[in-house]
Amino acid sequence: MNSLPTAADVAALMEELAPLELKMEWDNVGLQLGDGKKPVGKILVTLTVTDRIVEQAAAQGVNLIVAHHPLIFRPLYQIRTDTYLGSLVACLVRHEIAVYTCHTNLDTAAYGLNHWLAEELGLEQTGVLVPGSVPGTGIGRVGLIRPRPVAALAEWVQEKLGSDVRIIGPRDRICERVAVCGGSGGDFVGHAVSSGAAALITGDVSYHDALEAVGAGLAVIDAGHHGTEKVMVPHVASYLRERLPTAVQILEDAGEDPFTS
Repeated sequence: MNSLPTAADVAALMEELAPLELKMEWDNVGLQLGDGKKPVGKILVTLTVTDRIVEQAAAQGVNLIVAHHPLIFRPLYQIRTDTYLGSLVACLVRHEIAVYTCHTNLDTAAYGLNHWLAEELGLEQTGVLVPGSVPGTGIGRVGLIRPRPVAALAEWVQEKLGSDVRIIGPRDRICERVAVCGGSGGDFVGHAVSSGAAALITGDVSYHDALEAVGAGLAVIDAGHHGTEKVMVPHVASYLRERLPTAVQILEDAGEDPFTS
């Protein structure tokens, strides 16, 4: 690309990384707002489109936001500017900022969010925790780490991800085989047990997921939804810098964790 790419060009690059067919049936991904034919000179990569992110994008002249979480997830029957989502949409339209979302397709991609999370936490000899329909794809990863107690592993996770953690299960159990799942991974406790993992590192673990893990003898380190997914921001930004002309400026902002900000 010698001239500025269009929003559709950036979408095509993102779909090379995370093909749309990898998304979950219930998900909503792709170019959610804006004109695909419009040239893009400045991109902001973020985890979630929030009011602060939109204000920042408008102030900095961003043409396209690439986000992990869908801006529009459920059908919109009205766009009212006295609602939170309606005001976001109105501001984006007013400033001609397009929004592209890559969600569960990035989660399940062979070299997507869960691959990056496993790398960040130093897992080796990794495999897919819940394989998808395409070889090498699927939810979560499982692999080996240097053996250490759950408590020490939790400290390591907190340091690497910069996110507060909760420990479920025995703190002194030695972990060598570990499963990871970015975002809400409580549903995969059974898969982690079946994989032979001693611990699962994920976010958004519910009370009943915790009880299941304790009953199965699995330790769980809950590092939060934001904490386990924000790794996508620098990796997606790096990917786009490699694939787009140097004239395109790529900004990064992981946003705030609503539970700690």
